[in-house]
Amino acid sequence: MNISGTAAALTAVMVFSAGCGRNHPAPPMERSELVLRFFKSMESGDAVAASEQGMKLRAMDSGNEYLLQLIAIQQSNSYLKRAQESLNNGDADGALQILEEGIRAYPMNGTLKQARREVRGLRNVPALLAHLRQARGGGAAAMQAALNAAETGLPTRLTPAIEEYLRKYREEAAAKAAAEQQIPASPAEPALPEAAGTEMAAGA
Repeated sequence: MNISGTAAALTAVMVFSAGCGRNHPAPPMERSELVLRFFKSMESGDAVAASEQGMKLRAMDSGNEYLLQLIAIQQSNSYLKRAQESLNNGDADGALQILEEGIRAYPMNGTLKQARREVRGLRNVPALLAHLRQARGGGAAAMQAALNAAETGLPTRLTPAIEEYLRKYREEAAAKAAAEQQIPASPAEPALPEAAGTEMAAGA
């Protein structure tokens, strides 16, 4: 990232937009210094300082969408990094706790909320895959129901192995459904003629 160039561009946008509000804008030098500190914090990886500085800039320029995106990234970065470390260690519950902590700190952060949905889906993977395996012993309807549950509960980003398993599972469920439709129905038991009893009585 070209920090100095981006910071200069953001400063220019803020200078021109800040004058449109009713409140007295901060002095240009103060805004420029704050922008530079904001980008230096991002460059050094200090997400906490960058978030605080970004919110101060946000108060000066509430309509700057680019600034909003940068703030959201800084707010979520440290929590996402810690959550990923927990996931790498196989601790999905710990990752979820970290993301919940971040959402409490930044309730409007959509990136953290999306990550929380993904981790919740990851926690469901073992149970959903076990349900799929169990349903293979039943009919096509049972397999399709398990597949629907899996596709609803699994995260949107899956490993290639799971995606391949689901693809083959769909094919197997479809083949089983087609086979079930081709099984001929059992022939009905023939009915006795209605006059059979009368004829026997007459013959007697």
